[in-house]
This record gives sequence, C-alpha cells and structure tokens, in this order.
Amino acid sequence: MPPTRRFFRIGIIAHNLFVLFKHSALNTDWQRHKVATIRWRLFHRPGKVVRHAGSWVLKVAADTADLFRRIRTRSFAQAMASP
Repeated sequence: MPPTRRFFRIGIIAHNLFVLFKHSALNTDWQRHKVATIRWRLFHRPGKVVRHAGSWVLKVAADTADLFRRIRTRSFAQAMASP
C-alpha cells in the first residue's frame, strides 16, 4: 500500500476517534467545535505548577478541574459500556 494511502487512513481513524470523543465525553455546547477549537479550549487553560509537601501539584481553577473530571467520568462510562 502506498504511504499516502496509509496516511489518509490514519487521518480518517483520527477524525473518527475525535468525533466519538466529542459526542460521548463532551457536553452539547462543545458539539459544534472543530479539533483546533476543542484543543485550544481544553489544553490552553491557565494553571500553575507548585511544589507542595514534597510533590509537584498542578493548580487550576475549580471549573477547569470539574470539566476534566466530567470528561474523565463520561469517557470511563463509555469504555465500560462498550462490549
């Protein structure tokens, strides 16, 4: 198989996984966004890395922590529901 065809197939798989993630783990207000927007909104969050009690801790706003907690919970529930 030519490398360009493999590259195209990998792109299709990545797109399908993104759509699955978007529909199963994110709220309805995130559904209209594309990959770049979701990446920007999820991973460009303000935070601070601090050393506390001998370990490194990432401090983020409470709403950011709640958002990631909801995403993790929905992703886990989806994984457990799959056969």
